[in-house]
Amino acid sequence: MWLVKEPDVSEVICADISLERAKRFEDKLKSDKVRSMKVDAWKPDEVLKAAKGVDVVINMVAAWVGERSPAPNVMEAAFKNGAHYIDPAVAYREEEEKMLKLSDKWKDAGLTAIFDLGKTPGITNMYARYAADRLDRVDEIRVKTCVDVISEKEFLLSWSPVGALEGWSSAGLVYENGEYKEVPPFSGEDVYTFPEDPMGPCNGYLSDHEEVWTLPRFIKGVRYVEFKHYSHMLQVFKALSILFGSKKPIDVKGAKVVPMDVLLKLIPPPAELPEKIKAGLVDDIYTCGVVEVKGEKAGGETIYTLSCPVSLQDVDRILSGSQPESILVGAPPAIAATMLTKREIKIRGVMPPECLDPEPFLAKLAEKGIRTYEKMEKVLV
Repeated sequence: MWLVKEPDVSEVICADISLERAKRFEDKLKSDKVRSMKVDAWKPDEVLKAAKGVDVVINMVAAWVGERSPAPNVMEAAFKNGAHYIDPAVAYREEEEKMLKLSDKWKDAGLTAIFDLGKTPGITNMYARYAADRLDRVDEIRVKTCVDVISEKEFLLSWSPVGALEGWSSAGLVYENGEYKEVPPFSGEDVYTFPEDPMGPCNGYLSDHEEVWTLPRFIKGVRYVEFKHYSHMLQVFKALSILFGSKKPIDVKGAKVVPMDVLLKLIPPPAELPEKIKAGLVDDIYTCGVVEVKGEKAGGETIYTLSCPVSLQDVDRILSGSQPESILVGAPPAIAATMLTKREIKIRGVMPPECLDPEPFLAKLAEKGIRTYEKMEKVLV
């Protein structure tokens, strides 16, 4: 929607493996700028053809589809067409490593590829960079995210059930004193109150997330990095991950059944949320990314906390017809795309978001109604 409204954008190609879905999205946008196309992101030739003549390719394919990310395929197609590249999440470290190794090649071609540019990762990475730039020494970075659909009538999620379950139930990862350390699932549990959360304090625990992998590599000197998922339905997610998290078939009265498939049949897909909201089945949706950066400034211990809370009541103000999580994931790629075409992002190569100058980007988020709240605490000796 934001790209369509940009006066400097002449065409937006909406590509999907389902032409029907792409056309539905085209109809929703109601703009002559939009053209829909059938493309399989796993087939390089199809991606190459779709990307011909474009300035920026935005890859919004779910990172976990097919147990790996199509990002390298799509990124290569963008490069061959002389286009910049953006995605909101890669999810797999091995593929991020392959992408980063191409940085010199992209830099020599005068092109930029930004991966992990969504909400978390994405906005959170820029918050970490923003705070780090204001400290003389960075000691700790703690990233937190909360996503909850509040409904007394149905069990609803605002993001992919597969991604949500895998994120909740997988082993966690922390960076500590130069080493990456895996921790057991559901470890490090604590209670945190997110800003403006209508439900109050909620529980969370450590997770393996992109920020833990990239922030220590691009924010020098940091000694500890962690990421935690929070939810008011933490116990529900624990139970679901134990009961339905497996993708291995089990025998049920002689029939082979995949537990994850059963769950996907029971939970309405996130695409139905707008209709659920219209029908009055959703009380609220709340999402927020928080980053706490602790270090030293002018000889004293200092903590910067940045956050971006969005609830259902904010949606009409920001982007009517959407929902909070989609807004925070979708806005950063749209902003970066326009900044690249206007040459407002001049850095070239392959990089995560913490390599960008955060201030202009956060200002553009604010222009779209996505507010960043900043708090600085200093320990007085």
